[in-house]
Amino acid sequence: MDKAKPKYILVEEKIRQAIKNREIVEKLPGERTLAKEFGYSYMTIRKAVDNLVAEGILYKLPTKGTFVADRKTAKKKTKIIGYFLDSSIVAGLTSPYYSLIFDSLEKQARKYGYSLIYYSDAGDTSSLKHLNNVDGVIISCFPRIENIVHEINQHVPVVVMDNSSSDKTIPSIIIDNFNAVSSSVDYLYSLGHKRIGFMTGLDDSDVGKNRYAGYQNGLSNHGIKLNEKLVFRGDYSFESGSNGANYFLSLKNPPTAIICANDAMAIAMIREATQRGLSVPDDISIMGFDDISVASHITPPLTTLAAPIEKITEIALKMLISLINGEKTENMHIALTATLVIRGSCANANNLVAA
Repeated sequence: MDKAKPKYILVEEKIRQAIKNREIVEKLPGERTLAKEFGYSYMTIRKAVDNLVAEGILYKLPTKGTFVADRKTAKKKTKIIGYFLDSSIVAGLTSPYYSLIFDSLEKQARKYGYSLIYYSDAGDTSSLKHLNNVDGVIISCFPRIENIVHEINQHVPVVVMDNSSSDKTIPSIIIDNFNAVSSSVDYLYSLGHKRIGFMTGLDDSDVGKNRYAGYQNGLSNHGIKLNEKLVFRGDYSFESGSNGANYFLSLKNPPTAIICANDAMAIAMIREATQRGLSVPDDISIMGFDDISVASHITPPLTTLAAPIEKITEIALKMLISLINGEKTENMHIALTATLVIRGSCANANNLVAA
């Protein structure tokens, strides 16, 4: 026992933990019962309970008892929404993709009279101290921060993007990455490409896993056997795109087309190919994923799979505001389609000497 703390503080902590562990779900045992259970005086228990009532964790009904408050709906509204991004995304909001997500979320929030605040420490429990300042949270969810997602969801309504949560009671809005990449293989195959490479993203989430699985499925659909030599493990960064380009272009028999798991790596691939004296798409075709702002402005303009960013953020905001207002959402889990945007970085394989 921590003797440095007042007894009523220890009682508060025990009650908080019991609520968190769902040992106390609705009604709190009587104060005299708690006094006997904890081995403290009735007045110590009364002070602890009164403090938790003042914080909004508990509430009292005359003649009925003390109950656990629904903290998600009982707290005073701030008209502020938080956007949490895993701190392991090193670029944070400077990432071309997540800057688009944040800008779109901010516009959507404004339509509903909300402000948006960005927190970059969603991978750290210290982020929980901010929750009194927001009515709800949208989180770019990754398996490595699942514990934080669950903790936040105990305090305020949560909607996740990118990956769904293991807790299926938390609404999610994601991209159908599997079918998107599979369709990109279809497109390249229709141009005559059969030696198609793939530059993966991180495989520590469904996004990376499903994009790679989509590539494998696309090959299988056309009777093409997976060749591990035509796969490079990237991490979505521009630097890994350059490394992947050097790998592919150093092969004795390089692929005639390469699908990159995001645009940043695809743009790096185009740069490296050009610096080696190759022409895109005359010598090699390159595809990306996301359709970041610069994708249409490089030379050649990048053929890519456009993430439906405005639709993602619109649905996420509507879901979250419904939860904030204590309403239920009809569709808890939504997967949207990424659209193929054909530009100038892919060409018919018949034009290639290597084909």
